Amino acid sequence: MEQKNLKTSVFSLDTVFCESAEQGIDVDFTLPDYYADISKILKCKAVSRISSKSISGNRISVEGCVTVTVIYCGSDNCISSYECQYPFTKNFDTEIDTNGCMLSARTKCEYINCRAVTSRKIDVHGAAGIYVTLTRRKFTDVISDCDDCNVELLRGSVPATLPMGTNDKYLFIEEEIELGSGQPDIRCIIRYDADAVVSENKIMAGKLVVKGEMIVKLLYAPQGNGLPQTVRYQLPFSQLIEIEGITDSCDCESKVDIVQLEIKPRVSASGECRQFMLTAKLLTTSECCCNNDVAVILDAYSRKYEAVIDKNNISFSKICENINQNFTCKKNLEFSEASLATVADMWCESRTDSVKFDDGAMHIHGSVIVYIIALDCDKIPIFYEKAIDFEFTHPINAIGELKCSPQISVTSANYTLTGDGNMEIRVELNICAAIYKCSSVPLITHININNEKPVAKNTKTAMTLYYAAAGEKIWDIARKFYADVDEIKQINEIDGDILTDDKMILISNN
Repeated sequence: MEQKNLKTSVFSLDTVFCESAEQGIDVDFTLPDYYADISKILKCKAVSRISSKSISGNRISVEGCVTVTVIYCGSDNCISSYECQYPFTKNFDTEIDTNGCMLSARTKCEYINCRAVTSRKIDVHGAAGIYVTLTRRKFTDVISDCDDCNVELLRGSVPATLPMGTNDKYLFIEEEIELGSGQPDIRCIIRYDADAVVSENKIMAGKLVVKGEMIVKLLYAPQGNGLPQTVRYQLPFSQLIEIEGITDSCDCESKVDIVQLEIKPRVSASGECRQFMLTAKLLTTSECCCNNDVAVILDAYSRKYEAVIDKNNISFSKICENINQNFTCKKNLEFSEASLATVADMWCESRTDSVKFDDGAMHIHGSVIVYIIALDCDKIPIFYEKAIDFEFTHPINAIGELKCSPQISVTSANYTLTGDGNMEIRVELNICAAIYKCSSVPLITHININNEKPVAKNTKTAMTLYYAAAGEKIWDIARKFYADVDEIKQINEIDGDILTDDKMILISNN
């Protein structure tokens, strides 16, 4: 009888290229004439963003810009700042076929230093890391059935998650931000930043709807000699993402990055300056997969003839849980009472140190870096930088090998001053994370039966007596003796696939 093998295709997402590079930041600039002289630099901050990415042949191109902001104290003890843009282009050459690959790229500022060469000139040095990854959908044909009465098949299923793909979509935003009625007119902007947070992923009519909000925070110097003023503005957004083949049963993970942000004061026709003009470019990256477990053959052997079984380890991952949760961390910071007479500004950045899974929970360890510009009792600006460690714990039901790359954003930061120089910090973080369950399964890709080479069996007796231990699998016992699995269960009155107790088993040698 001719052996017939039936095959089916399983899908996996393979990382075919992963590389990083360092982009140096070396710039010096002279302040424009209308800026105050530098008395003391309070903080030099840099934000690295990727504005575009592309693949052409075997080359990956990444373009972006590092925004450097130097906050300083002027000769009149007023807080001022200067911003400059440092554009960059980075190319990566690959030796692989990039056709059909999906490209992801990210960047972050690794370090930044600056010094005042003169009261008008600033020298800046630093570096930004650029990280690129290429992934591709991989199709593997595996055996799903074998039409041979002498072949024993161990049937099972695998989480053959079908990666539908990744799609990027840009959203351009222009928005006017009005000052509150009680706030003074704008003299200049000292600093600004923003976070984008995804609040909802929803599949409707074969398309993915991503909703969220951009939280803008800025500090400006008012007209006259008043204290710096803060402005916080929330801007909702919605994106429609098209990914071919997605259905309501798919799971999706979306992340939003701010790839361009600029805020400038706007002077009205009457000469008042009570508006900011915000220009932003958001990049929504969505990854969708459909979970559809596929019946496969995990192992096989022939009871009569020697067989060559070829296997291939195939990696699968599936989203087992999506998390979108707010988390508050607190800490009491101590200062000299005289050095913290007034707080002019406070802002925060979050960093993720590790993600671990144990005891039925996910543990994210990280820190919030708190930046404080204060005025001492003599009204001289002082800068502080403090770290608050945090641990976010979320219970999960999934077991096995798990992975997660959370996106953590600061949604709000507040403080309370006490009379003894203490400051209680309260920072609210948004945790947006998809938890993936990963597995590597050896699946059969080929079965070849050698009908001219019988297996070696004990033919001197009709039955073999085998002393089995608790925990042994019936399949392993049958495979060892080239026996019939169902027949062993029937002869020995065994219901399950694994022995619960030590047992003497009879095995037919036919």
